[in-house]
Amino acid sequence: MIPGSTFSNNSIDRHIAITDGIFAIAMTILVLEIAVPTVSEISSGAALNEYFINYLLPAVLIYFISFYLVFNFWKNTTILFSFKKISGTTLLLNMMTLASVCLIPFATGFLFEFYKYKEVNILFSLLILAISLLYILMFISLIRSNFSDYFENKDEIKTTINNELDNYEDGIEFTNLKLYVRGVTLTTFYLLMTPVISSIISILLAFISPVLSMVSFLLVLVLRFVIRMRRTSKDHLDDIELSYDEKEFINNVRNSIYGDE
Repeated sequence: MIPGSTFSNNSIDRHIAITDGIFAIAMTILVLEIAVPTVSEISSGAALNEYFINYLLPAVLIYFISFYLVFNFWKNTTILFSFKKISGTTLLLNMMTLASVCLIPFATGFLFEFYKYKEVNILFSLLILAISLLYILMFISLIRSNFSDYFENKDEIKTTINNELDNYEDGIEFTNLKLYVRGVTLTTFYLLMTPVISSIISILLAFISPVLSMVSFLLVLVLRFVIRMRRTSKDHLDDIELSYDEKEFINNVRNSIYGDE
């Protein structure tokens, strides 16, 4: 199958299955990276307290942050695979993404031991940034596969829609269909950009405070929440005066992006 062609539903389902499996394994391995001390290493209450303060508490915090980042990437994959047309290029990019996700447990274990060093934080942040950029490339590939007709034939589609709306005095005129499609895909793009922004901030903070560098990834959670809330508050299609054809068109685009979400 050539990279630009689309795959059958069966092939895509199998690809989704292995994707879910890899994410499940990566999320499970994360906790196994937390080292349990031996009796010879903990010989007193003071040594145990030092283990809790200097290793276990930071490790648990790093574990939950890494777990959420992996979950965030899995959620992004779920959104992207809701598109109707999946090309070979998209699947290839997804396999590259999965290979990078498998490195997250190693990078997390590295952080458990050396979270106070900026070099280790930068290494982790660069890995998250690389994975995030791969998702952006997948998004671009999916947009081209699913909405190329809208972009290339926007004038023809606009004319057809306007002709059908001749009887509607207040009908919406699609003056630039490309801009409209871009608008309804922005939410997905914003969601994919959240780890990119957090990674860049984390790299910059690593030179100031390695701890703040790691904690800054919580910004992904905050940004996703804000974007979702903003989308929900503005996504009231029934409140807009549109024709049946226009609503059907909008729903088809949204379903391609969000599936049944």
